[in-house]
Amino acid sequence: MTYNIYQDDELIKENVKEKEYTVEGLTPNTEYSFSISEVIGKNESEKSEAITVTTKYSDVTSVEVTPKTNNLDVEATRQLNATVKPSTAKQDVTYTSNADEIATVSDSGLVTAISEGEATITVTADGKSDTATINVTEPEPEPEEGE
Repeated sequence: MTYNIYQDDELIKENVKEKEYTVEGLTPNTEYSFSISEVIGKNESEKSEAITVTTKYSDVTSVEVTPKTNNLDVEATRQLNATVKPSTAKQDVTYTSNADEIATVSDSGLVTAISEGEATITVTADGKSDTATINVTEPEPEPEEGE
């Protein structure tokens, strides 16, 4: 006796002998419908009632923020970018500044320089984190005409 396996009513594997089967290449956080039929000789039974499976995200293994070092004048901005690995992990990240009086950071990673000093921006994804340094300086004064 063997089994045919269907995913969303499409035959994906024939003549499976084991009662377990692993489906590769599924997208995280996606709902799939599976059913099976029994094959005896040349006869195939009706498909079983479908079961619905929702795939999980992969565990976050690392998060990296770029650029790591940022030199900004007061009132300047810089976009930080976070990369969460693996790509099948949930891509939600949070950004925080350890010194909002020096540099703030938005939910999307846009840093705004507030006043002179150094701030550390931390990006976190599912317990993993990385940091970027923000060095804020007063802009050089514009030379007056005639100088």
